[in-house]
Amino acid sequence: MTDFDEKAFAARIEDLAELSERRGMIFTHFLNERQQVLAESVLKRLRCENYCFSGGAENADRKILCVFSEYCRPENSDFPMSCITFRFKPSYKLSHRDFLGALTSLNLKREAVGDILTGDGIAQVFVIDSVKQTVLDEIRKIGSVGVEVSSDEPLLLDKTQSYREIKGTAASMRLDCILGLALGTSRSKAAAVISSGAAEVNYRPVTDTSFVLKEGDIFSVRKYGKFRIEEISGVSKKGRIHINVLKYC
Repeated sequence: MTDFDEKAFAARIEDLAELSERRGMIFTHFLNERQQVLAESVLKRLRCENYCFSGGAENADRKILCVFSEYCRPENSDFPMSCITFRFKPSYKLSHRDFLGALTSLNLKREAVGDILTGDGIAQVFVIDSVKQTVLDEIRKIGSVGVEVSSDEPLLLDKTQSYREIKGTAASMRLDCILGLALGTSRSKAAAVISSGAAEVNYRPVTDTSFVLKEGDIFSVRKYGKFRIEEISGVSKKGRIHINVLKYC
């Protein structure tokens, strides 16, 4: 997110922590993974332990943060989000992108929309309560496909994630080496991508090509996607490291 002001966001989280002591519970809009990591680091720095995240679905990517006082304990129903269900003919294959496009065409900010779950003839989308009625009133089609829209159905879809496995070896666990393996390119080209500011590790920007990765780390590259180091399985006789990387599909 090139337009993301980390200092302003961190200051906002500090304000929420202070306000929660007076108001009981304070909620943000939907946060992406990078914002969640930053928010948690700010709260830990403040030694604030009274916070939690919820995205409506288990393993949700986009989540709302609640900061609360020691006298409050939020329930899932307290979070200001709604699950909207879209039904359509199963013969039409509508994607995450199709639904996001329809929602943004209503001039909704991205922060008002949470995870979008799709299935055969059904999709379920989490939105901030303040835009719920707009979605119910305005959307009758996704692209050229007619849909029925409701907000009174329970969550019926699971959050699923598919991966493509990339196995290989690298000279070291430096970011440029691992990125070269993941992208199927040379170390020098991978280094240029990193230096350009297009890479993140665990949702934080990294421009240091020598940054050392470890098992379980998540890294992403603008226009290339997101990856996870699933396993470091050993070292070859020539000293190269055997690595299993998963690419999010």
